[in-house]
Amino acid sequence: MLTPYTTTLTDEAQRRGIRVRLIHDDPDLPIFDLSRGGRTVRCFNALTDLVGAATFHLVNNKRACHAWLAQRRIPVPSQLAFDDARLDDALAFLRSHAPVVVKPCMQWGGRGVSMGVRTPAELRAAVRFARRYETDVVLEETVPGEDLRVILAGGELAAAIRRSPACVTGDGTRTVRQLIARRNAERRKSDPSNLIPWNAETRRNLAALGRSPDDIPAAGERVRVRLTNNYHTGGTVEVVTDAVPARALKIAQRIARELALPLVGVDFLIDRAARRLTVIEVSPDLAISPPEGETVAMRFLDHLFPDAGT
Repeated sequence: MLTPYTTTLTDEAQRRGIRVRLIHDDPDLPIFDLSRGGRTVRCFNALTDLVGAATFHLVNNKRACHAWLAQRRIPVPSQLAFDDARLDDALAFLRSHAPVVVKPCMQWGGRGVSMGVRTPAELRAAVRFARRYETDVVLEETVPGEDLRVILAGGELAAAIRRSPACVTGDGTRTVRQLIARRNAERRKSDPSNLIPWNAETRRNLAALGRSPDDIPAAGERVRVRLTNNYHTGGTVEVVTDAVPARALKIAQRIARELALPLVGVDFLIDRAARRLTVIEVSPDLAISPPEGETVAMRFLDHLFPDAGT
């Protein structure tokens, strides 16, 4: 029942002779111990007890992490905490930065995120959507660029992935809505965490991209259907470890070092033409899964149990 986010790590651990003891085998709450040579590390997927509790709360909270990064002059997008009692501030932020991103403060995988928010009406709808997941909501400016996650294990580069938005490919017969349904049916068999949500946000994204759910794309035409790049909203992932800019790696290593994170994913938006990069998220509990997962699991276990065979 366990998902690849757990088994990618536990399978590699067992291959190395590291004992795996499941404490809780619910795939939504996978807690297990890794043990070898008198050393035991408790894990929740890739999050370990080696991450301090206060540090985890700092990084997991988008407002707190944003403030921590900004204090260190690490480039971040402009951000505002949404406050019902200070709606004028939110509207002013919207006027200055539209289109904006609206998202819950402590969620993951694109849950509750609205992109391309431009009008007060869209803002109200986006806040309602985010609050399906939690009450604390933030607004951020939209930063252009390539979505690149730099993954470090023990402070060293383990992998990097480029994340791209969900797309479908036309066949000249089916509508966009039908193509999404067909694509989801295929993905559900192999990875149900990579489905394209069919909800109001996807329909709004299609409209922003100049598409209708009833459009019939030409055969072979590739159609973007989401503004978000998240894998959990149907996006795609490409391993690009050799393409990490030196400055991005340096910033990621600084973050890992100062926060004492044994494993971390630092998410950048990189505008290579303008030579500008922005940190949009720091993930100490990132999912270790294909296509980069096996490499990350190996590097992480090298760090946790350096005496274990590879």
